Amino acid sequence: MNDSALQASPVEEVLTGLRIPPLPEGTSPAGLLAFVKLHEPDGGTGWSVRVTAELDDEEVLGLLTGYVEHLRQAAAASWDDSDPTRADD
Repeated sequence: MNDSALQASPVEEVLTGLRIPPLPEGTSPAGLLAFVKLHEPDGGTGWSVRVTAELDDEEVLGLLTGYVEHLRQAAAASWDDSDPTRADD
């Protein structure tokens, strides 16, 4: 458990007003890794990362690695092979 976990607040209090799709039926949450886009006081945009105490660094790294691979595959699948500017092989 890290020091920030000692000062932890319920997710619904910290992320008030945000909505996400529901979890699969029959499951229950066991931990959370969240990237939160922030509206900064100066009008800029910032980011914050929050991880619940139930997730260790290895799990977080595995989640990030797996999600990056998912995004890569989704991007590759969306590429159009019929691009007329592409040289023929």
